[in-house]
Amino acid sequence: MPFKRISIGAEPLQTVDDADAFVAGDMVREGADFAILPIIRCNEEEVMNWGHFEPEDLVIKSADNSYCLLGATSSWDSDYKYTETVVGIQAEYAGYTGLKGVVTSAIGNKVPAFGRLLYSILAKESSPKVYVRVCLSDENAWQKWNRVRVMCNHSPQLQVLLELDPSTEKAVDMKQWMAEPVHIVVLPESMFTKNAGGYPVLPRQHQATVAAWMDYDIAFVIQTTDAGSGLGDRIRYLRHLGQSQPERSVQNSASDEYRDILQVPLQPLMDHLESATYETFEQDEPKYAHYEEAMVRAIGDVAARIKRRIVLMVVGAGRGPLVSRALRAARRLEADVHVIALEKNPNAMVELQRKNATLWLNKVEVIYGDMRNKQFVEKADILVSELLGSFGDNELSPECLDGALENLATNECVCIPRRYTAYVAPLSSSMLFRRAREHTGSFKLETPYVVNIHAAHILDDAQPVWKFRHGRPVVPTPNERTSSTVFTARSESIVHGLAGFFDAELYPGVELSICPATHTPDMHSWFPMYFPIQVI
Repeated sequence: MPFKRISIGAEPLQTVDDADAFVAGDMVREGADFAILPIIRCNEEEVMNWGHFEPEDLVIKSADNSYCLLGATSSWDSDYKYTETVVGIQAEYAGYTGLKGVVTSAIGNKVPAFGRLLYSILAKESSPKVYVRVCLSDENAWQKWNRVRVMCNHSPQLQVLLELDPSTEKAVDMKQWMAEPVHIVVLPESMFTKNAGGYPVLPRQHQATVAAWMDYDIAFVIQTTDAGSGLGDRIRYLRHLGQSQPERSVQNSASDEYRDILQVPLQPLMDHLESATYETFEQDEPKYAHYEEAMVRAIGDVAARIKRRIVLMVVGAGRGPLVSRALRAARRLEADVHVIALEKNPNAMVELQRKNATLWLNKVEVIYGDMRNKQFVEKADILVSELLGSFGDNELSPECLDGALENLATNECVCIPRRYTAYVAPLSSSMLFRRAREHTGSFKLETPYVVNIHAAHILDDAQPVWKFRHGRPVVPTPNERTSSTVFTARSESIVHGLAGFFDAELYPGVELSICPATHTPDMHSWFPMYFPIQVI
């Protein structure tokens, strides 16, 4: 599906005397959704002399168009001794009129003073959102922003207005900024060139940068020296660029609504899953296709060494998707396979029994019980499970399969999956850290979450931390694991936590992975884990 309609604003660099007139005229005529306009046009000394604004000193004179205006404060980096006070008065006025927020000038060199000013603004109950203007032409842009952000205690009201650098000579790591609370991306007028038809377009490098930002929940602003000279064409070009992006797959589109949403991991051993939860996971065709291929190979190998009926047991069968795949695998090989489905969820048992009667034609032995302590006379030659969590073992797959192999398996039983490995990578994400801090619970920053990570920067390649192997003969090993890993960050960033992944070998030659570098295409059953770290 194409990208949603993007929000595009205008920032006139020429003098604007009246905000309401600009909104009714240039903004509406050129098709902009909002505008960034100065709050005042008088100098700072006059404000301090009077102690308040006079109507003729204001560009934004009323609250009539506050829904579509951001107020730009005067420069705080001047030598005037009352600058901080004047900027604070403007921020109060913005809150009074209900503006969408205030936009500061670029941070400059007086970082401690700037941070102190913003902290005092944000500390007030009626504080508007504050958009800190960050210019990528400044080589120390991230370091300055980070100092200010830390001084303001990572306030969710503090956001970034990122002004792109028109120069194409300096490469900027945009992933670093995509992990920050960027809500507006500014395109200077000089970024645009004209095509053969005389219409404004972006050079290829800038076009790729802007297209990448369109996949994030941000707005764009076009700076203009003359609102009546090409602004509308630039806005229409940006909208066309957004509509021209490749369509996303159905699976990816369905996952988009979970982007950066923290979810507590499922605990299927402790809790009985609901039917809707099973149904969601059953839509993952790539996962089950891989499982079917693994079972085909396993059945073929086992059939070559034993001359009796093969016993294939699906433990934790749920509503039966692996059972259906097991039957298909047996049919593909025309093999004599006895399929057993073992499930401890009494509600899912109803569905298994119904499917056995209507879909599987009573070819499956459906049994109620817990795999950890259930006893069978007939033992499994092939033991199949889908107990993996986003970090491999976090849904207690090892503990469950230890008991199953002890009680339910032959001496030469093969397991699907055979092994799985957990990986971690350092992660920077202002969004995930903020949501973890806002999460309910006493140990919210000591709790791992399942999350479709998007507004984040993975700072180094994921590295393995531990692995588990299953199958006969059982080699007694404790399930406790520890690991020490060294990473080298690709860029200067705050580490807000660790991202957790896994890969699994279902059977030799058949693997699943949610690691970024080896992710199984279109598989969506597992989102990565996020382990927060307390940031000071």
